[in-house]
Amino acid sequence: MDRVHIQTAQNVAIQFEVAGLGDRVVAALLDWLITSAYLMAAIITLAAMEIQSVAAFGFASLPYFLYYFGCEVLMNGQTIGKMAVKIKVVRLDGSQPAVSHFLLRAILRPIDVTLTSGMVGLITILVNGKGQRLGDLAAGTTVVKLVQRTRLSDTVFARLDAAHTVTFPEVNALTDHDVETAKEVLNTLVTQSRSHITQQLGLKMKAALEHKMGTSSDLPLVEFLRTVIKDYNWVAGRV
Repeated sequence: MDRVHIQTAQNVAIQFEVAGLGDRVVAALLDWLITSAYLMAAIITLAAMEIQSVAAFGFASLPYFLYYFGCEVLMNGQTIGKMAVKIKVVRLDGSQPAVSHFLLRAILRPIDVTLTSGMVGLITILVNGKGQRLGDLAAGTTVVKLVQRTRLSDTVFARLDAAHTVTFPEVNALTDHDVETAKEVLNTLVTQSRSHITQQLGLKMKAALEHKMGTSSDLPLVEFLRTVIKDYNWVAGRV
């Protein structure tokens, strides 16, 4: 598990588990559903009232554009989606995130998420090691889990058959971090409805693993990720 050590004002180091990609994608999808439902309701309401003013539409759209910033300021680093999956925004230096930090995250959100279908944010999180997208890097924040995970399915470990055959011996070039990230992506693909964002996330993960292992595979995406995870467990002696 990726973890961050945060030094509090009382000089006490607290260890947090970084929120996984799966949790962040689920939270983002929930927040997207909420904001989209609001925007649709605003459009329908204005149409029913026969209001066609650009100014009126802009005013009615403010909650849509201010949702993430407003929620994180008023809900102590959480949106409704983050609250549902029990993750929150924290400062790496142990201080309480200020309005300016949430504002930086909001300003860079279009680059991280909106304009790039989430790809910039996802890639940055994958390579950063502290669960930070560009907005987090700028604000000195990250997103952590509020509840520690203890299930085998939530760790790098995987149940293996005694007769397991290794398909990719090149997995010895990977690390626990690589495989944990791959498992987060796999869980997202399997448990969440397929979307352009989750599919692209999976393909980016596959390409990153292939590059690091120095190999390529024609296996379907989900089968490839499952095979790499099982092979890593077998080669690393984690039966």
